[in-house]
Amino acid sequence: MTAMTPAGTAPDTISIDKAVKIYGSGPGQHVALNGVDVTIERGQFVSIIGPSGCGKSTLLRLIAGLEVADAGDVSVFGVSPEKACAAKMIGLVPQTPALLPWLTVLKNVSLPARINTGADRRRQRIGGHVGKNAPDMRDLLTKAGLGDALDKLPAQLSGGMQQRTAIVRAFGVQPDVLLMDEPFSALDEFTRESIQGQLLDIWDQMNTTVVFVTHSVTEAVRLSDKVLVMSAGPGRITASVDITLDRPRSEAMLKTAEFHHFEDVIRDHLQSAWRNGPLSSAA
Repeated sequence: MTAMTPAGTAPDTISIDKAVKIYGSGPGQHVALNGVDVTIERGQFVSIIGPSGCGKSTLLRLIAGLEVADAGDVSVFGVSPEKACAAKMIGLVPQTPALLPWLTVLKNVSLPARINTGADRRRQRIGGHVGKNAPDMRDLLTKAGLGDALDKLPAQLSGGMQQRTAIVRAFGVQPDVLLMDEPFSALDEFTRESIQGQLLDIWDQMNTTVVFVTHSVTEAVRLSDKVLVMSAGPGRITASVDITLDRPRSEAMLKTAEFHHFEDVIRDHLQSAWRNGPLSSAA
């Protein structure tokens, strides 16, 4: 069953309504998601956290149009994920940077806009798209701490610098929504914290809606307006936590009692979800 965009869907939300995703059939059937409901407002930074195998990446792929729900509805700012993806309204940052090794940093981040010249025209025909001025890629690279690496090749960069380049490249196509699937998982803690700050600086400038998958409670609290907690067996949302910390969020904020309070709240939800799961596929 192919999910359809619900009539009258708000053009300022990402909406997932009773989404179900099943892999396989018979005894080997795996219910990855069952009855997932999510609403994400335009401009929000929302993190999804939960144990391995709970369906975080599957949920991200539904939004990206890379998977189709077996039941339920998914829409991205008033249109189907497939239509939003075709119009380049959606950007994706995977776990590995996937940079072109023969292009410099500046050319890598500038390439998507050059080869997708028709995307902006397609987006203009979609009511849920909000147009923006083309970003200055040199400025974005500088904000990401890459001002001295514009002419370097990917092989000359550290892992953290490569991932920052991939993030700037994704923002460069001016997506309405940016999906990030554990992009910092391979980095050390010090590098992660540094890149988190640079990501927040760019996000604040670009006003892009971000959906971010992570296993790190600290990362989720620092980055997010809202944290969705998932549980497995089958995958479902078990809690939604609004993070009301002031912005900007510096590394110093990570040491405050208020920050630790939100970490504790999310850890409690994760432990509760773990104790109460897994559930049967009929749940």
